[in-house]
Amino acid sequence: MTSVFTFLETRLMPPLNKLANLRFIRAIMQAGIITVPFTIVGSIFLIINNLPQIIPPLASFFEQTILRFSPLYSVVTTMSVGSIAVFYCLATGYYLTEIYHKEEHLTMSSFVGALLSLFAFLMTIIQVDITDGTAQLLQSESETAIVYNGVALGGWITRFSGVGIFIGIITAVIATSVYRFCVKRKITIQMPEGVPDGVSKAFASLIPAILIAFLMVVINGVLAAFHTDLHGLLSKPFEFVKELTGSWLGIIVIMLLIHLLWAVGVHGTAVIKNSFINPILLVALTENIDGANNIFAGDFVNMYIFMGGAGSTLGLVLLMLFVAKSQQLKVLGKAAILPGLFNINEPVIFGAPIVYNPYLIIPFIVTPMINVTIAYFASSFGFVDKVITGIPWISPVGIGAFLGTGGDFRAILIALINLGVSILCYYPFFKMYDGKLYTEQLANQV
Repeated sequence: MTSVFTFLETRLMPPLNKLANLRFIRAIMQAGIITVPFTIVGSIFLIINNLPQIIPPLASFFEQTILRFSPLYSVVTTMSVGSIAVFYCLATGYYLTEIYHKEEHLTMSSFVGALLSLFAFLMTIIQVDITDGTAQLLQSESETAIVYNGVALGGWITRFSGVGIFIGIITAVIATSVYRFCVKRKITIQMPEGVPDGVSKAFASLIPAILIAFLMVVINGVLAAFHTDLHGLLSKPFEFVKELTGSWLGIIVIMLLIHLLWAVGVHGTAVIKNSFINPILLVALTENIDGANNIFAGDFVNMYIFMGGAGSTLGLVLLMLFVAKSQQLKVLGKAAILPGLFNINEPVIFGAPIVYNPYLIIPFIVTPMINVTIAYFASSFGFVDKVITGIPWISPVGIGAFLGTGGDFRAILIALINLGVSILCYYPFFKMYDGKLYTEQLANQV
């Protein structure tokens, strides 16, 4: 175990720490957090549409009452989940500008950075093609969607939904970089003192806005000459990454990396999941809402794997609470049970501790991989419905799974099975560790 910890500390941690501390990665992580409420609000109204499937005996009642107003309240889902790329873009631009402002002491407005980012993103929405030296807006129509004057339309503007998240992030990085360049080089219109702040910000953003406009026109024009655009250009590598996260082996690798980082005290969930995986899960969720069948989507991880938090530690906390002999683990179990029920497990990770602990680190790494296998194949074989709604990550065991699948009671069973598995996986290692602590406790009492 010592050699494993040494390898993780010297080889794996340094590059991942550098990656996690990149400014745009930190901005993306903060953007992901701030957009969660929109997915939850949109999902609440999506659940209302699924009430006949959740409570079949009352299906006729729902259809004759609340569902008659579905076109009215479904607008909430459309403008939240269906517009999530807009929120992601605005938030990324805001937080990245804020980071530049604080760390480089630049006179930059986070609000202006957010607006410039949205401006750049909106310029990628229109689909243009250049043929025989002439630019034209794309037009097409199918049974499920149309492209009208260059804008892809489904139930709403298609590129505003999850499929546009990554372009929203990229354009936010481009726009804030141009804004930062202008401020550093003093290529802005400076207003005299005494001018209202709003007016100063408006004129300060004028030149960056012009440069961003020209830059996006050039990018769009070059790509249009090759009959594509930023969204089309990104679709190929994104599909590869999405296929990786959509496979059992890919999810296993993700879980392994997250928990190896936790093993040496690095917040693996933040570094791997929150930075890179959550945007993909959000795209998969929006596709599921539209009828796709992605397994790894939405809050699949918190529904079935992170019960009690990373490492599925709720099972360990229950053992501490009801089985432990050592005073240390008994007290920790009492302190950690309430946070653990809501998937907060820093008290047990650093209090047991699990970090650098050869007794507990093996089940901490192995248990999530067993749990994800059970949940993956249960979903793959159709035993449980796909994830179609966003949930708060603090949702207790079973409740989150039930809500995330739009009210599938079988999801509660899968979550409880995984909780039982976590107890079984931790038990032999817990007994060894608890026995060691109890022996030390008795020795100290002599």
